[in-house]
Amino acid sequence: MLQGRTSSDTVGAIPDTVGGGLEREIDALHRRCGVYTKPAVVRRILDAVGWRRVADLSRSRLLEPAAGNGEFVVEAARRLVASCRGHGVEISASSLSGRIRAFELHPGAADEARSRVRAALRELGAHRRTADACAKAWVLDADFLLAAPSRDGFTHVVGNPPYIRWSKIPTRLKAAYVDRLPREMTGGDLFLPFLDRALEQLRPGGRCGFLCSDRWRFMAFAEGFRRRWLPALDVLSEDSLPAGEAFVSDVGAYPTVLIASRRPGKVPAARDRSIRKGKTFGELGYVVKVGPALGHTPAFVLEPHETDVEPELLRPWIDGSEIREGDVLWRGRRVVVMHGDDGEPVDPERFPVLAARLGRFAGELRRRSIVRNGADWRRTIDRVRAGDWTRPKLVVPELAKVPRLAIDRSGAIPSHGVYAIFAPDDDIDALYERLRDGKLARALEGISPRVKGGYVRCYKRFLLAIRPLR
Repeated sequence: MLQGRTSSDTVGAIPDTVGGGLEREIDALHRRCGVYTKPAVVRRILDAVGWRRVADLSRSRLLEPAAGNGEFVVEAARRLVASCRGHGVEISASSLSGRIRAFELHPGAADEARSRVRAALRELGAHRRTADACAKAWVLDADFLLAAPSRDGFTHVVGNPPYIRWSKIPTRLKAAYVDRLPREMTGGDLFLPFLDRALEQLRPGGRCGFLCSDRWRFMAFAEGFRRRWLPALDVLSEDSLPAGEAFVSDVGAYPTVLIASRRPGKVPAARDRSIRKGKTFGELGYVVKVGPALGHTPAFVLEPHETDVEPELLRPWIDGSEIREGDVLWRGRRVVVMHGDDGEPVDPERFPVLAARLGRFAGELRRRSIVRNGADWRRTIDRVRAGDWTRPKLVVPELAKVPRLAIDRSGAIPSHGVYAIFAPDDDIDALYERLRDGKLARALEGISPRVKGGYVRCYKRFLLAIRPLR
């Protein structure tokens, strides 16, 4: 049975709801999610939330929901000790042990975190017994998602919650989460319930800083989270980072540093269980497709002056900048149709002009991840087939301050940043009348959240969720 070490604000042990094989599942989860944060990013987040040496931290409380090897805890400890000394507070177990609380499910990582905390405190001049007591009090062998919440709450919450798709969580752990967590938190990605439970324990006026995916802003699985928390938060900043700057390991992630504060006097919104009347586009049989991903646009898209591909392989290509409300302002670019009507790839050896062009881009094309995974270096990421786009369609840029759309009857193939809406009866004019002149923006209200800069995402699932305005 896995137990969480108890403390004054962690009520009891974590029930053994997952059965045998737990250790193997924890190891498997850690192998997938044990991606640690670089020290510079840890310092940046602690600065942003106000856990600074110059502040009086003697009455503050910091939560780290997924401690890993303790990078956040160690840096927070250094700042806490410096703050206490600067404000005349004794460096002792009684003054320090309640200031930080961190959770780590993997025993090996938790032990490493405690060892690092002890070493850091000893280097700062703390007594051995103080260092040992703080390490034990601060880093708990426990699953944050299953542990009892703190009674006193926290003034600061920081961390790098684990990223893993819900379907990839080991079986017994997933069953425990489904049994204990709110239903709207049990799907999508594991980082979301970490954010949800951490925000529940953040005091009004407190600040949080997370290194996490921005998928909570726009994915369907986070709709309940957005509805609940956005009214109660002031999002102070959301800055994207290259994964190489954020993480110690080389991972294919797109992290964001999210800094927010909990609004005093605001409680999380009640869950909205209302049902909107009328059928959605999806229920009415509309089809929404995003333009194909090419993998290296300069290789497959020809500028107006370029002629080095056989003409029969070319079709008009448009991106979001060419779409105005009601009009497509095509700039003359064309895309190479790399697949036949049967879906089979075109053989460049049968088209020597195309083969020569692709050869000029061989270096860039060969460096793509799909090629490293075994694909032909000359292929596009998605299938590019003319017949998929010949029907009349509405074209909508994926991201816009004010969503806009236009009718395309040319059979143009859109870029990967453009969505196409096909009407089930091909009555594209009637569909356009329903959505023109700002009605698309109004139809997306409450469906597609605004993201940084006030932009609206017009993803497929948002477009299919529209209920046509009459």
